[in-house]
Amino acid sequence: MHLSITHLTRYEYRTEVSGSHMELRLRPPSDGGQRVHSYELDLQPPSRVRAYVDGFGNHVQRVETGPLPARRPLDLFPSDLLLFRAPVLQTTAVRRLARRARLLDAGSPESVLEFLDRIVGAIAGKLMYTPDVTTVSTDVEEVLRLGRGVCQDFAHVFIAAVRTAGIPCRYVSGYIYEGAGETVVGASHAWGEAWVPDRGWTAYDPTHPGLAAEHYVRVAVGRDYRDAAPTRGVYVGAATSSLEVSVEIRPAGGAAG
Repeated sequence: MHLSITHLTRYEYRTEVSGSHMELRLRPPSDGGQRVHSYELDLQPPSRVRAYVDGFGNHVQRVETGPLPARRPLDLFPSDLLLFRAPVLQTTAVRRLARRARLLDAGSPESVLEFLDRIVGAIAGKLMYTPDVTTVSTDVEEVLRLGRGVCQDFAHVFIAAVRTAGIPCRYVSGYIYEGAGETVVGASHAWGEAWVPDRGWTAYDPTHPGLAAEHYVRVAVGRDYRDAAPTRGVYVGAATSSLEVSVEIRPAGGAAG
C-alpha cells in the first residue's frame, strides 16, 4: 500500500516570545517493512533546522529561534525498554493483567506470541476508546481504573503488562489508515512493539487488534509517549500558547513496494 500523509501542526502564541526550541519526530524511517519515497518539512515562518538520529534510531529535527540552547547528552540504554517510569508503571492491576495472560516460556517465539495476543485481547476487553478523559501524563493505573482512554493509553497499558513479563517493549508513534481508498482526516496514532525471540520487534495495536500491518506508518519509537512525541519543546516568554494538529492520509498512486 502506498500512502501520502500531510501532518499540519500549528502553534500560536498569544503575545510575542523571544525564542523557542522545538523537537520534531515526524520523519518516518525506511526500515521494518516500510519505505519512505519522499519527505518534506515546511516551516512558517522560516527557521533554523538541525537534525540528528536519537538513541532509538528516530529522525529528530530541531527547529530553533532565538539563542541556541546548550546540547544535552542522551540518557538512553537498551535496558530502558524493560524498566518502568511514569506513566508506564508496574502496578497491582498491571501485574494481574500479565498473570492472566500466562507467559509459559519466554524463550519460545510461539509462547511469547500467544502471550501477546492474550494481552491485546485482555486490554480490548477492559478499555473503551474515549477521547478527552486522559492526558499524556495519565498513568496506567488510572487508565485501568477508568476503563477508558485513547490510543496512547492503550499502548502504555500494553507496554507495562509486557515488561512485567520480562519482555522488552517499546512505544511507537505514527499513523494509521482506516479508509477504503478515500482520503481520511484524523490524528497521529500510537501502538506498541514487543521483542519476540527469533523474530525481533513485533507490532501490536491494542486499540485496533487485527488490523493489517500495511495500514500503519511508523514514525518514532521510545520508552513511552515522551520519547516518541511528534512535537515537544519550550519557549521563552510569558505568552500562553495553543496547539492545533490535523493529519490527512490518502492512498497514493503506484504499485505496492
